[in-house]
Amino acid sequence: MTALPVAPELIALTDATDPALCGGKATTLARLCGTDLSVPDGVVVPTTLSEGSFPDAAAAVLAWAAGRAPYGLIARSSAPHEDGTQASFAGLHVSVFTPADSAELLRALHRVRDSVRAPAAVAYARGRGVTHSASMAVLVQPAIRPYASGVLAADFTGRPRWRIEAVRGLAHPLVSGRQTGEIHTGGPRDDMVFTPCDQATIALPGSPEELRLPPGEWTVLHDADGTAHRIKVRLSSDGVLQVHPPAAWAGRRILAVQQVQDLLAAGAVAAETLGWKRVDIEWALSPDGLHLLQARPLTAPLPPPVPDPTPDTGKTEWRGIPAVSGVGAGPVLHLGAATAAALTPGDVAGAVLVCGTLSAEAVHMLHHPPSAIVSGAGGPLSHTAILAREFGIPCVTAVANAVTAIPSGTHVQVDGTVGTVVTVLTATVAQAVENVDLSDSAVLVTAPPAGSPTDGRAATLVLFDPNTTVADQTSSETTPVGLLQLTINPPFPRLPAEYCDVVIPGMGRLAWPRHAPPPLARVVVLNSDSTVLFSRDVNVADE
Repeated sequence: MTALPVAPELIALTDATDPALCGGKATTLARLCGTDLSVPDGVVVPTTLSEGSFPDAAAAVLAWAAGRAPYGLIARSSAPHEDGTQASFAGLHVSVFTPADSAELLRALHRVRDSVRAPAAVAYARGRGVTHSASMAVLVQPAIRPYASGVLAADFTGRPRWRIEAVRGLAHPLVSGRQTGEIHTGGPRDDMVFTPCDQATIALPGSPEELRLPPGEWTVLHDADGTAHRIKVRLSSDGVLQVHPPAAWAGRRILAVQQVQDLLAAGAVAAETLGWKRVDIEWALSPDGLHLLQARPLTAPLPPPVPDPTPDTGKTEWRGIPAVSGVGAGPVLHLGAATAAALTPGDVAGAVLVCGTLSAEAVHMLHHPPSAIVSGAGGPLSHTAILAREFGIPCVTAVANAVTAIPSGTHVQVDGTVGTVVTVLTATVAQAVENVDLSDSAVLVTAPPAGSPTDGRAATLVLFDPNTTVADQTSSETTPVGLLQLTINPPFPRLPAEYCDVVIPGMGRLAWPRHAPPPLARVVVLNSDSTVLFSRDVNVADE
């Protein structure tokens, strides 16, 4: 990688070692630069550089990029709080493709820097209990022209469990949830499952000449072996082309088995280098090989393998891809960017949010919370699914025509474990999951129980009140009583010796009696008539 020829206040990606100056995204990639993995070269505009100095910074970046950015540049958010172990901020800050032009790059730098103040990001940080920095670094890199790209999420604890989602061209339609990608999954039994996808449009960074082409004109995209394919332009904007797929790719899988194996090997190297057991990686494949574009900890466990289809119940049912385990029921609330700002917590609490994708404007509503989320596209590695997992909300993705097919106000039950949305009568929403066996479940309550419950539950979880002591919130009932704090941070204050502090990804922290068996794998919320309103499978993180 080449040192910066000018502007010493800018930082080469290889030297981006300080998260306070360079942000989480850049410092993580800098750690991977010393491996055999391919990370695109880059320049960091640090958090300390004033926006008044951006014109000089843009000129310096363009001088550095001369001759190495035939398809323009990408300016990427890299905030100190971004890509952390407890909060991803997935999709809440912006990245901008831009031609290698001084005015365009300057606008891109301002857009990325301004995204640190987005209300959605501030609300998300508050809901996750993490610090939201007011600073934003900007990582600028030459745009990669990929024939395929996507996301790898892998859990390398024990025998690896992993999921790869891929699309042709840029990964943005995949991670934003607008496109459901080709899916490859594998688990501890070395089983590999492949699910194809249909893709009508490919997004690509364009050269200056291509960005001037009118719709209907032709250009070229190179395959893995360098083969040139003619592609027809649909439109172009913001440095990105939208093109029709080459005819030669019709019916052809995006990733070959060897490419899947290469991605898994690269993911294992990245995880070991970064010291993470669970990793989430954005990658791109070009004729030059495999490139790693982003790496962050997997903030919530991968969804389990899809079980066998449930038998036909005779009810109206929609199917999608399970993204967050658990069951939620309630009235359907259609969600769009235009309606999100007008909704109140009372509108959202207990509703089933149905959307094309979860917009940034809607993220603040996840705190209230809805009983479930249904999206019309995307998959378990989209931003919608990542945020739902972090907030512990059952979620099903890729439900075809969800917004138009599921009427607003319809009462439905969403099963994020099997990937179904089923209509239920208003009077039987709670009864739809009434017969769940509580013998392996912890029941979540807002106040300490008065005595030993007789419903067969294995444990009780009390919502933690920081204004009282742990002893005040427990009882001597025969089943264990734990305290659930709905944020990861801060840790429990003054925890008695007889309790341990356990992290539950996507839910918060659990104060759990040391003498009791390990924390349970399911949490439920009961209605006043003892029917189950909400059920969610959980995974306890290693401390």
